[in-house]
Amino acid sequence: MAELGWCAGFVIRTRENNLVFDPDSMHGLARDSSVFISHAHADHSAGFRSRLKKYSTIETREIFESIHGKVVVNFHDVKLHCPIRLGDAEITPLNAGHMLGSTQFLVTLPNTTILYTGDINCLDTLTTTRAERAECDTLVVEATYGEPSYIFPEREQTYAKIVSWALDQIKQGLAPTFQAYGAGKAQELVKLFNVYTKLDVITDQKIAGVNAVYSNNGLKMCSRTVAAEEPNNGNSVLIATRPYFLSDSRKYVKAVTTGWALKMSPKRAAAFPLSSHADYRQLLQFVKDSKAKTVYGFTGYTDVLASQIRRKLGIQSRPLPMLAQKTLHHFR
Repeated sequence: MAELGWCAGFVIRTRENNLVFDPDSMHGLARDSSVFISHAHADHSAGFRSRLKKYSTIETREIFESIHGKVVVNFHDVKLHCPIRLGDAEITPLNAGHMLGSTQFLVTLPNTTILYTGDINCLDTLTTTRAERAECDTLVVEATYGEPSYIFPEREQTYAKIVSWALDQIKQGLAPTFQAYGAGKAQELVKLFNVYTKLDVITDQKIAGVNAVYSNNGLKMCSRTVAAEEPNNGNSVLIATRPYFLSDSRKYVKAVTTGWALKMSPKRAAAFPLSSHADYRQLLQFVKDSKAKTVYGFTGYTDVLASQIRRKLGIQSRPLPMLAQKTLHHFR
């Protein structure tokens, strides 16, 4: 019988295994734990810092190493649809659609199947393919935007508005700048301006390092790295992880791209609802397609999503329960 819940990450404990997914801390994890990392964002990739056995796609490891400048040790790479056998468990990585290298993990045990989604995006984008569907007995799904008011507009519509805004700023003699996550969102913006404009795309060093990983994996990023002493040429867009302006006299205008933009005030910056997460409707459809008998939510609107799943789909659902930490005898 498997025990599952949250203990510094999503944990599945069986007679033969202690599987930990996306831990945010190594505290309380047994020494025999096997750590699975779904993608390279900071809130999911802390496990790379441990000396435990770690599993992820090569792309996820490369992005982490690019950002942090550290070599991951005791690493085992995984490939989509290629099962890994660990004791009584078989773990199959599936595409999550969230960013380059992002994965879900389908865990098959002797008497049940559990799907852990990590962060998922259910639409095709310029840099990712939509999350795969899989049937399971128990689904553990992110609830970041699991609230009925979070329904994103068509992605092509959002793309068009971003490009139009940037071109309008340039026509007015202003310099459009986008503040974005260094991995995932920044590369989607770079690709957007590469595909739909002839603008010169400038990024900071952190984004440039991740761009190189994308390019080396077949997703070519055409951009150059910012130099603080160079002037803006008047036909460019700047993408950076934090406020960063070139040393010239032009006025910079800021934009952000995030799902939270649906409820953000545009007074300080232009805001576009471009998200790498599934919205409320997509999450409900994903749950329905999984045919799960039980659904647990983590991160975000867990209570709201669980209530909606019970009411609209008639499926047993609640936030992911907490598990007690291992005591000292577990480590001996």
